[in-house]
Amino acid sequence: MSFPTLLDIKKLNDGVGFDLVEENVLLCPELRIIPAEVIAGAEMKLTVRTDLPTVGFRNLNEGMARSKSQYETRVFSCADISGQIAIDLGVYRRALDPLRLQQAEASGFMEAAFRHVAKQFWYGTTNDAKGFPGIIAQMLADTAHEVDATGSTAKSSVYFVRIARETCQFLFGNGTTIDLQPEWKEETVNDAKGNPFRALTNWLSGAVGARLANKNSVVRIKNIGTGTGKTLTDALMYSAYEKFTTALGAEPTHIFLTPRSREQLRASRTATTTTGQPAPLPTDWNGIPLIASSAISNAETI
Repeated sequence: MSFPTLLDIKKLNDGVGFDLVEENVLLCPELRIIPAEVIAGAEMKLTVRTDLPTVGFRNLNEGMARSKSQYETRVFSCADISGQIAIDLGVYRRALDPLRLQQAEASGFMEAAFRHVAKQFWYGTTNDAKGFPGIIAQMLADTAHEVDATGSTAKSSVYFVRIARETCQFLFGNGTTIDLQPEWKEETVNDAKGNPFRALTNWLSGAVGARLANKNSVVRIKNIGTGTGKTLTDALMYSAYEKFTTALGAEPTHIFLTPRSREQLRASRTATTTTGQPAPLPTDWNGIPLIASSAISNAETI
């Protein structure tokens, strides 16, 4: 399956800022893989079906009770993200390649923004109280959608996700994505002590949100620790897979986890190899891609 992502949107937008986005999205798999949509305002109101009508076979001359789908209206909001770039004019004028200096500063801000958004995608307001609600807040946190590894310290999670526009996506508000201003400006700015100096400035800005339209499209293995019996194993993965396919009636498309969890999974298999050699680092689990992400924490508190 293939769905438009942030990179595709940039390509279609006459390539404006594409090189800068491409360079930094590679470091954030969430923004590279999860579908994205640009909306006109800062909110998307969506009527979501929460239950199907009842159907069944019947005997002749026997009726069937009427039923209907169940719906609810959800509002998904974007939150503003911004950052101000200021390069001292003295530094700028002394640079051997001023344009490269501008690009380096812009790239750093773009990378920081994408990393912040990727972490917000999972942890929401626990990561940044002024940001958008994350997947943990939007998903169903019950025994049908969570597996508890029972770790108590240095905790992490693995997320089984079905990625599609109708299940899980990023939203970019106000008709644009995360962008810099097209023109840099000379302005007076202040140092840490409040003293003014001239600088070349730019702004990074955008409005970003996450939409989990189908709450059955995420299953989480939580409380993965480092102690004995608390690490990631195939047994935990199979348990999550069973919950996912039961809840959604479909396969997950991706599994997101930390590099530490991926290594724990690999290490758990070493003892089962017939040669006694270390098991290879897994890139998929039963054909489902494993996506190692630095946005997922090894010190989760939720």
